[in-house]
Amino acid sequence: MSTTNLQSLAYEGILLTPSLQIGMESRAVALLNHYFRPLAGRNDGFTGGAWDTFDPSGTRGQSGDVFTSDDVLSLSLLSIQIYGRAAFDILVARKSDLNGKLRALGPDRDFVTLASAQGSDFAPVRSLYRALADLPEVGETTATKLIARKRPRMVPIMDSVVKKAIFSDAKLQWESLHKALCADERKLHNHLLHLHSASNLSVRVSPLRVFDVLAWMDGSGQAEIYLQNLDRR
Repeated sequence: MSTTNLQSLAYEGILLTPSLQIGMESRAVALLNHYFRPLAGRNDGFTGGAWDTFDPSGTRGQSGDVFTSDDVLSLSLLSIQIYGRAAFDILVARKSDLNGKLRALGPDRDFVTLASAQGSDFAPVRSLYRALADLPEVGETTATKLIARKRPRMVPIMDSVVKKAIFSDAKLQWESLHKALCADERKLHNHLLHLHSASNLSVRVSPLRVFDVLAWMDGSGQAEIYLQNLDRR
């Protein structure tokens, strides 16, 4: 796999940040290990690194088709504040409707195995997304993180940092990312799998999450802060 080939995926609607490019594996692995390491102290590490494995009630394995209090609480690890009315709607008032839409997604599967992010394969995701985004004070970021919590391999997270860094705020982000991941016999997807393996991440961490974390670290400036601190040691 060549850096040039992967950089050309910008023509599919995305621009890979430095840590996502071929030839930058050592940088990517260092950042992934930094992000996902256990929280060593009160102000040390990223709470988001605990999000993928967060299961305080021990029921996550049996609740794939049900939004739980753990799911709502997990948003705080990603610096998302969810307001009382939305939490009540998810867990009580609109529980039946939202969980029905969640079940319609089917079992979790890799995003690249879907025919398209615009067609019938992805239609249930968009239906659930619209229902969640319609809740009080729930925007795109919160909705996609909630769905990704339940289908981590299938649904990419979209937030303002990733949108700006990868998509330059263009529309149709899911479709653009799907095309890029599938291009050239899934080169980018396979690269994410390689980074996952090289970083010894939990099986709970999906290839899409590897993409999300590296894009966020680069786009937010956290990557450069960490790497500069390493250089000073």
